[in-house]
Amino acid sequence: MKKTFLLVVSVVFAGCGTGYNRGALNASLQDARRAYVSSDLTVEQIEQTRPQMSLPARIAVAPPVGGASTGWTADEIRVIESWAAPLRAAGVASEVVILPSSLVDGRPCELSDHRCRLMAQRTAAARTRADALLVVNFATSTDRYVNPASLLYLSLVGLFVAPGTHENALTIAEGLLIDNRNEYLYAFARGEGEQRTVRPTMYIDEKAVVAGSRLAALQTFGDAFVQQASGLK
Repeated sequence: MKKTFLLVVSVVFAGCGTGYNRGALNASLQDARRAYVSSDLTVEQIEQTRPQMSLPARIAVAPPVGGASTGWTADEIRVIESWAAPLRAAGVASEVVILPSSLVDGRPCELSDHRCRLMAQRTAAARTRADALLVVNFATSTDRYVNPASLLYLSLVGLFVAPGTHENALTIAEGLLIDNRNEYLYAFARGEGEQRTVRPTMYIDEKAVVAGSRLAALQTFGDAFVQQASGLK
């Protein structure tokens, strides 16, 4: 009972949220951007790189980078699959293939070795005879705070019935489409998504809120990506 009381007091007097930590978001994305290139090329070599694929192309989508998940959820897969129709209509994609996580062998890679991970993704894409690889990474920041209804938490019953806790999440999705043969850059995009909820503190589900913000970010990323990639033809 004493522990419960202390929990209630700490929640009630937690005050307002401090907002999203965009500095940490950008730092996380900056670290993940190293996953886009697996080789050390000079500026001159980059300028001499030429596209190797012909359109329409077979596009493979790599498992997501960043966040707690190492694979796509069912809802995220439906969003990605929705990109295929407009890309085919634009003459850019013949097929969009979502690479299963089990096909990407990242066992030899250290957790921070993004280049090794990209090579594993490219190898998996090659096994599916893909011409291009789409790599997407995520970064999420959460913000939790209470409102005046949280004073009812002092009754303990209020922990279960009073909508006094806010749980918000902001996710940024960044990604790009590269030639799977030489990493030539074809398109890149960025999207943001936010999910907000107000519930009794005992029913707050941070994972669900984060998942909602990530799905929203993937949708806005997809809109931007499809628009830019459609211009490749």
